[in-house]
Amino acid sequence: MKITKVEAFAIKIPRDLAAARGTAGSPAPLTEAASDYRWAESYRTLYSTRIETALVRVETDAGIVGWGESQAPLAPEVVRTIIDTLLAPQLVGEDPTAHERLWSRMYAGMRARGHTGSFMLDAIAGIDTALWDIRGKALGVRVCDLLGGPFTGELPAYISGLSGSDEAARIGQAAEYQQRGFNAFKIFMDGAPEATLQLLDGLREKLGPKARLMVDALWRFSPSEAVQFGRELDERRATWLEAPLEPEDVAGHARLTRSLDTAIAVGESYRTRWEMRPFFEAGAVEVFQPDVGRTGITEGMKLAALAELYNVPVAFHVSIGLGVQIAAALHVAASIPNLMFVECNPQVWQVAASLLKASLPIGAGTLGIPEGAGLGVEIDEERLQSFIVK
Repeated sequence: MKITKVEAFAIKIPRDLAAARGTAGSPAPLTEAASDYRWAESYRTLYSTRIETALVRVETDAGIVGWGESQAPLAPEVVRTIIDTLLAPQLVGEDPTAHERLWSRMYAGMRARGHTGSFMLDAIAGIDTALWDIRGKALGVRVCDLLGGPFTGELPAYISGLSGSDEAARIGQAAEYQQRGFNAFKIFMDGAPEATLQLLDGLREKLGPKARLMVDALWRFSPSEAVQFGRELDERRATWLEAPLEPEDVAGHARLTRSLDTAIAVGESYRTRWEMRPFFEAGAVEVFQPDVGRTGITEGMKLAALAELYNVPVAFHVSIGLGVQIAAALHVAASIPNLMFVECNPQVWQVAASLLKASLPIGAGTLGIPEGAGLGVEIDEERLQSFIVK
C-alpha cells in the first residue's frame, strides 16, 4: 500500500464569543480589533474569534483514506502551507504504515534549520494521525488496539471551563454537569485572581468536598505571584494549578512545585520529548497535559511513556479541535497506564459532533472510545465544505 495524495484544509467555524467566554479558545475577555485575532485583555496571548483548526486527508492506492487533525487555533493556513509545500511531496509513494520512519523523516526535514516546534510539528502531528487511521482501517482494528489495547473503555473526564454571564450562572452550570456524573471542573482565570478564588469557593460550596477543582492561570503569573496564589489553592484543596508561569521557564516551574502542595500542570505548549525532557528532569511538572493535535499519536505515546518514567500522571489537553483530534486523543488516552483525565469542553464537542456522521461517546462523567476501524470517526465532508478556507 502506498500514499497517493496528501491534502490539508484550513477550517474556520463561526462561534458565539459571548456564550463561549470562560471556555476553551475564549477563556478571557478579548480586546476589540478589526482582525479575527485579538489579544486577551488581561495577559499577552492572541485568540481567534472563531473555531480554527487544520484537517488532513491522506489517500492510498488501496482506496483507504485516513483523516488527521492539527491543533491550529490560529492561522490554520500556515499548517496547510507547510503540508502542501514541504511534507506532502515527501510522502507520496511511501508506505503509510511506516509511522516511525515517516515521523522521523518529516521531523528531520527542517530540524537543522531550527523548526522543531510550533506550526511545523503541528503539521507533522496531523499527518501522523491520518497514517494511524489508515493502518487501523487496513487491518480492521481500532487505533487503541494498535497501540497495545485499551486499559479501560471508560476514560475519566473533567469539564473544561464554565460559561455564563456571572458567577451564579457558572456555578449552576457546574451543578448541572455534576448531576450528569461529572465531578471534576477546571476554571480559567479570566480576570483578577480574587475573582477566581471567589468562584472556586462558590463551586466548592455547591459541589461538595469530593469535587475535583482545577485552575488554569493562562501563563500570567510572575514567580512570586504564582506562589501567593498557589498557597490560596493549597488551602482550598485544588487538584492542580495549570500554566502558572511563562511556558519557557523550566526553573521557575521547578521552584513552584517545591513551594506548593497543589500540583503544577503543564504540557499543552510542547510537542516533543526534547521539549518536555527538561521539565521532567527538573521536577517542574506534576501533571502532564499533552495535546495529541500537537504531538500526533506516535510522539504522543512516547511523551506519555516519558511521563510514566517520572511517575507523572497524564491529563490530556483537548481544546479547540474537531472530531478527528478528539478521537485521536481518546485512543491514546485509553492506551496508557498513567491516565488521570481527558479534558472535555462540551461547547467544542457539540461543534465537532455536528461535522461527524456519528457522535463521540460521552458517558456519566466519562468518555468512551469511538468504535470502528482506525480512529472510528467519519467526517461529513459535504457539511465541512462551507467551513474550508480557500
